[in-house]
Amino acid sequence: MRPQGRAQIDRTSPRAKAICDRCGFMYQHHDLQWQFQWQGPKLQNLRILVCSECLDTPQQQLRSIIIPPDPIPVQNPRPEYYVQDDNPISGIGQNASPFLTGTNIGTLTQGGGTYAAFDSNVNKPFRMCAYIGVSGSSYGNWVGKNWAADPSGVTTPSELTASTLSYTASGFTVTAPNDTAFLVGSTASVTYRFQGSSDASTWTTLYTSATDGTHGQAITVDSLSGSNYQYHRIDFVGNGIKAIAVAQLEISVANEGMNA
Repeated sequence: MRPQGRAQIDRTSPRAKAICDRCGFMYQHHDLQWQFQWQGPKLQNLRILVCSECLDTPQQQLRSIIIPPDPIPVQNPRPEYYVQDDNPISGIGQNASPFLTGTNIGTLTQGGGTYAAFDSNVNKPFRMCAYIGVSGSSYGNWVGKNWAADPSGVTTPSELTASTLSYTASGFTVTAPNDTAFLVGSTASVTYRFQGSSDASTWTTLYTSATDGTHGQAITVDSLSGSNYQYHRIDFVGNGIKAIAVAQLEISVANEGMNA
């Protein structure tokens, strides 16, 4: 047996010789190995035969990341009601922000919550608006104001005060998200009504009409009349499937009063 390149020649037991596809040296063919490389989730044969010195370890950075399955969910979970806690619809309502008047109330508590409808930002997408993910099939998809908040921004429960702040609404402007209509993902017209109430139970309709189904629609009404109310709201008819969303609701008020 004598060497030839990096191969061994044995006249009594001849074996095939071959050239390494990488370094070009001569080896016994059986000493060369197929080079594999990661391609996506599996190893792919590159169809080159290389010697042990030229054989590379497959590069893990070329391997697809296999995300493990989600953990088994907890049965009967009891998560914190973050949306409801941040957007209550109680008689007391939310503490008003310093730059806002009154308390924000309503059923459009998802996305940015009811605060989003009164943050002075008219131009924003659906995900940042006040919305309800699955609207009711009738009225009941609404956002509005409880004017009974003192200047400190804390709403005083009616049972703790002898009088309640109220206003006459002279007009309003309601705006849809800039990327969809009030009825999200639809071009259908929906009926809405603007209402006032003294107790958040019995509502008086001050104006009613229908949307036109366009993206970013702004509806302005400036000819309202009526009595002083502690509560005002804009209420939409849903379809029981799609979301109802409001980017902004601006209410023009006058004739402040104190109702005993």
